[in-house]
Amino acid sequence: MTMRRPRPAIARLIFVGGILVLWEVFARLSHVSPILLAPPSKVFAQIFDIALLRGEVPDFYANALTTIGEVVAAYAITAALGMLVGIAFASSKVIGDAFEPVLLVLYAIPKIILYPVIILILGIGVLPNIVFGVLLGIFVVVFNTTAGLRQVEPNYIALARSVGYGRLAIFIKVVLPAAAPTILAGLRLGFGYTVIGVVTGELLVVNTGLGSLIDWAAVNYHTPELYALILITLCIGVAGNSLFSLLERRWVR
Repeated sequence: MTMRRPRPAIARLIFVGGILVLWEVFARLSHVSPILLAPPSKVFAQIFDIALLRGEVPDFYANALTTIGEVVAAYAITAALGMLVGIAFASSKVIGDAFEPVLLVLYAIPKIILYPVIILILGIGVLPNIVFGVLLGIFVVVFNTTAGLRQVEPNYIALARSVGYGRLAIFIKVVLPAAAPTILAGLRLGFGYTVIGVVTGELLVVNTGLGSLIDWAAVNYHTPELYALILITLCIGVAGNSLFSLLERRWVR
């Protein structure tokens, strides 16, 4: 009699549940100050209070909507521009050979050192966070789009030409579907990096958004609120990642 392997979702649930139990036990029984570590029971209670506007967190929904708006704007630019650049690199050997090395050099630069320059040029506000989000997310979209388009089997393209498909029809009906799994993987990773860039920008220059609330909680030693806000911010990335994982699975099927 063969034993069934647990489904990935169940395995993940067991893993997360185990982490929460260990976290709760350690926070309750250890000698770590509650200023430094809050148990998950208090953190989740605080999330509930924040949602009902019963806690001390100021203007939660306004700041949450600011962060979501920044992420949406930054990711729209990241996805559109990243795919266009990737298509240009894959379609033209001249463009790819000329600019791919430049992009690789830029990719190797720690992006955080560019944030002061962005602030100097654009000032303090929403726009620098959007630009920084794009800066972090666009590279992986470009590289995955380029790689996905280049790895399409030439035989597929030759067969499409033999039945009379033009260049546009070949791209839409043959090349793009064949490259879609790799492109979607790049878009999924790009979303995560975009969220990191936006929230990092909010943390570096405290103005608005969930990043500014996290900084407020840390500075004022509101530990349960700090962990709660971090988990809420994490949910944005998890939601986006889950959506793209679903799209990838559906496409593969």
